[in-house]
Amino acid sequence: MRSDKKIRTGMDSMQRKTLLILLILSILYFLAFIPANFAASENIEMVRVFEPDEAVPLPYVLNMIQPADTFKDAIKNFIFYKYYFYGYPFFAFSALVLLPLKAVGHLGNMPVIMLLLRQMVSVLPMILSIWILVYLQTRLRGYRAVVLMLFLFSISAAIQNNFWWHPDGLAILFAMLTLFFLERDQLAFGKDFYLAAAMCGISAGIKGVGFYFFLAVFVYLMTGLFSKKITAGRMIAAALGFLGCMAGAYLTANPGLVFASVRKDYFGVMAEQSQLLTLGYTVIREKGPAAALPQMMNDFASLPTLVIVLGAGVWGAARGPRRLLGKIILAWAIPLTVMVLFLIHYKFQYWLPAALPLFSSLALILPAGEELKKPGKNLTLIQAGRLLLMGTLLFALGANLQGGCKMLTQRLRRGEDSPAINFQVKTMQALQPLPGENDFNILADIRLYTPPHGNWYFEGTFGDINYEFIQQRGFDVLLIARQRELDYLNQGVEGIDPQSFSEIKAFYRDVRKGEVDGYRLQYQDEFGFVFILDRQYERYFQ
Repeated sequence: MRSDKKIRTGMDSMQRKTLLILLILSILYFLAFIPANFAASENIEMVRVFEPDEAVPLPYVLNMIQPADTFKDAIKNFIFYKYYFYGYPFFAFSALVLLPLKAVGHLGNMPVIMLLLRQMVSVLPMILSIWILVYLQTRLRGYRAVVLMLFLFSISAAIQNNFWWHPDGLAILFAMLTLFFLERDQLAFGKDFYLAAAMCGISAGIKGVGFYFFLAVFVYLMTGLFSKKITAGRMIAAALGFLGCMAGAYLTANPGLVFASVRKDYFGVMAEQSQLLTLGYTVIREKGPAAALPQMMNDFASLPTLVIVLGAGVWGAARGPRRLLGKIILAWAIPLTVMVLFLIHYKFQYWLPAALPLFSSLALILPAGEELKKPGKNLTLIQAGRLLLMGTLLFALGANLQGGCKMLTQRLRRGEDSPAINFQVKTMQALQPLPGENDFNILADIRLYTPPHGNWYFEGTFGDINYEFIQQRGFDVLLIARQRELDYLNQGVEGIDPQSFSEIKAFYRDVRKGEVDGYRLQYQDEFGFVFILDRQYERYFQ
């Protein structure tokens, strides 16, 4: 009777117990981020202080679901999102997440908006991605599945990604689905192979991540050819079919691309973004292993653990119990790793799609349950080595969990400890003589907290600030973050455009001295500067 039940469910008792534990861990993990992702999001200005990349695209998402005069206008608003740095699936899914708030009339509740977006668009896809990897490596069986899930959950970069509303979570999820369907296909080059192509196209359509599957797909095709699972002619047909299916999914995921005007804007933005990643923003960012590795060790693991991860990945591809999966993971990780180490300036989210599958290979070094039960005197040298590696992994897991708890606590308290918010209080005291009912135009660094105040207009910019810019805009007040001054005047910093950068540095040198032409320094501290236009100073402060 038990045997029949096992056949019907497809799971044995060990898998059911493991599944229950994994579900509990996932629910607790999801819930753990709620207080932190709700905190310090009182208004869009506060969101911008802590993460400008959240504040900038948010109005575009809200516009997608604003009331429209006709059904046609509503569809038009929902499709033409007009912010092409990230793909349409990210915006469409985010808008759908907010629809319930619209239904109950709470689209003005910023803390709840940000909580829903962070939890549903970042945390949930991360959990699902890790489930896929745990399944691929362990088939949800035994303690290895639990240890692996805990380890992947606790990676610092994964936790950081759960703290913001960004497209990386969705892009990673569809990349992991690509791995899932490729492994499931098992060189049959059937339905699952083309489902993998569709997932790859959607991942590419969100943030370009899917484009880096070229090596993994090539290795998969060549493995099929050399193992005589497929002929050369059929391999070429399969490759073309994969590209066609991927392209179809890419276009389906970005329906606005059928219009020439959208294509022009979209691919123009993609070219601009590629240039920014390669060259940097205004200043030339240091690239290469010497710059990236220290940050990798901070965001992912210590150097010894990274070496173990690499070794596990290579072992999985060469000798592991699921060599096809190991080959796919290694081939997937190589292009992204090369890009992050050598071609662009490092950010944790750029390596995360490759790092998670690589780290999942750590399941291969964990001894099987039977090995743990054997007496120590019967251990072979290989088993002893695996136990030593397991101890190293568990030590790293403990350090990760401790660091994760610290990150959650810091995030929860960021509003209380924020220098930007404290600087805003002091700024308002310094500007107290200026009437709130007057129309003052104020330049505010993007990282400064500037909630609405009377008729004052606060203008932030991601662009470069120099004398020409402030004179053209005619600002009455300048609020400058000290960190920006330090960044631009730091010794050895070089600009992408030397001529433009020299003008920027000239402005910030005057900021540092407190002598900006046409302005008076009213207040400064370790966080920022407050300058007032001469004629406004003479009118209100003398």
